[in-house]
Amino acid sequence: MLSIIAKRPLVFIGLILILLLILLLVLLLILLLVFSQFALVLLSFQAIKSRANLHWRDYLKTIFREIASLPFKAFGFFLLYFLIITPFASVGFSSNLLSKVKVPEFLLDWLFQEHLVWGMTLMILYVIIFYIGIRWLFVLPLMIFDNRTVKNAIKQSWRMTRNKTLYYLIAFLCVFAAITITMYFLFGVILAGQWSFDHITKISFPIAIINLTLVQLINILTSIYGTSLSTLIILNQTKTQYIQNKRKIHSHRWFWLGLAVVTIISFMSYDTMYFKGWLMERPATISHRGVDNGNGVQNSISALKATSKEKPTYIEMDVQETKDHQYVVYHDNTLKGLAGIKKRPSQMTLSQLQNVEIHENGRTAHIASFDDYLQTATKLHQKLLVEFKSVSGNSDDFVKNFAQKYGKQLDHNGDMVHSLKYSYIEQSKRYMPRVAADYILSFNLTGVPISDADGFTMEYTTLNSNFVDNAHAINKKVYAWTVNDTSAMSQMMFLDVDGIITDNLSDLKTEIRSNFDQAGYAKRIWNFILQMQSPF
Repeated sequence: MLSIIAKRPLVFIGLILILLLILLLVLLLILLLVFSQFALVLLSFQAIKSRANLHWRDYLKTIFREIASLPFKAFGFFLLYFLIITPFASVGFSSNLLSKVKVPEFLLDWLFQEHLVWGMTLMILYVIIFYIGIRWLFVLPLMIFDNRTVKNAIKQSWRMTRNKTLYYLIAFLCVFAAITITMYFLFGVILAGQWSFDHITKISFPIAIINLTLVQLINILTSIYGTSLSTLIILNQTKTQYIQNKRKIHSHRWFWLGLAVVTIISFMSYDTMYFKGWLMERPATISHRGVDNGNGVQNSISALKATSKEKPTYIEMDVQETKDHQYVVYHDNTLKGLAGIKKRPSQMTLSQLQNVEIHENGRTAHIASFDDYLQTATKLHQKLLVEFKSVSGNSDDFVKNFAQKYGKQLDHNGDMVHSLKYSYIEQSKRYMPRVAADYILSFNLTGVPISDADGFTMEYTTLNSNFVDNAHAINKKVYAWTVNDTSAMSQMMFLDVDGIITDNLSDLKTEIRSNFDQAGYAKRIWNFILQMQSPF
């Protein structure tokens, strides 16, 4: 890459411009799809409200007409508009595309734990955005049904919601609460029934398939009902009436009956494979920074010894370079958080760092050299997942020297490496080709990147089945980090990730047993409910 910049700068600039153009086109396409999805929902329910008999061609014509009439500058507004109304995806007015817009959990943890002022600022900003979202609820309906411009629709929506902000907030919350309570009451009845049948071995399996199918149908129906109520709340202020078509109204009874039969058969087939254990494989268990539920100081040898007794598949830990070009096991950019020293590890020698005490979880330990950490892990027969920390103090030969010194031992032990810095992964594959190297991704935005890495360590908040399936299709493994909530652990297992990195190793092992080893179908159905996509 550097050679291209130096020798052919115009080619490099051209590549950047092409990339930016592609990204712009992708963004425009996403905005058009989201606009079309919202417009289709509004048109459909407005037609139902008006008892209009519209053909599917009528919907397409209206949507294409609305898109064609949009000025190019309106797309900038829609980018902001759709992001602002994203919170209402939780109360029925949802979009699968918008549901991918999430703030990674590790960023929120970092803000509220280490930068509380910025965290509180983010909360205030979110409240403001939520308020604006309510005031802009009618922008899209006004543009579609009243043919208003963006500017005019914003002004009118602001007037329509004046002194009614609390009213609409309560209305959406009532929809959310009513449907949630009803749904989980029905789930409770199903689980109670399944628990009873679990004691009757001969029929527990077919009953479990029927009950899980009911759970899936309830989830779909509540999704439709929640969307209907939320959309009708918005359309309550619209006056559009459609002219009744004179053609004969067809009920399409056989079509809907056929669709229902196919849906139920698909659900029951999926449920059979789920209960037989054909859809998931037991994931690797990976202790984040070598700890379990705060049983020691992160990245310390004492925590390594304690956690290895629980036999995780890997213990994940962090490596940085010292002032004298040795390797130390430490995560943070500076020593301030754990040791109270305002220095970076790269500003001190290894011997100096080994004398530094670090404090966490009510415990004290010394910073460990990687030599000592690796030697201890080898004696314990504990595999490691080594993270190459991307910090300013690392030298240009950070990975090369590491590979020359430790590569053979890592290969012998079956250890792996990963890093947020892709150049470190490239160097690792060059100097340690037999050691698996994974690329760490902070969020899933554009899918699986083209990479020489053996796999990906993905922040779990934005990880989805498409990413996992596409990675597996090209023989890349996927590890989810940092998953500390038990329901999120089950979600990752349903996505069929290859491994889960967690601070709560014992909880993860318990959750794995409940998903793979326990025979009770009621428990398996409950696990399915926990990971199931929200109906709203």
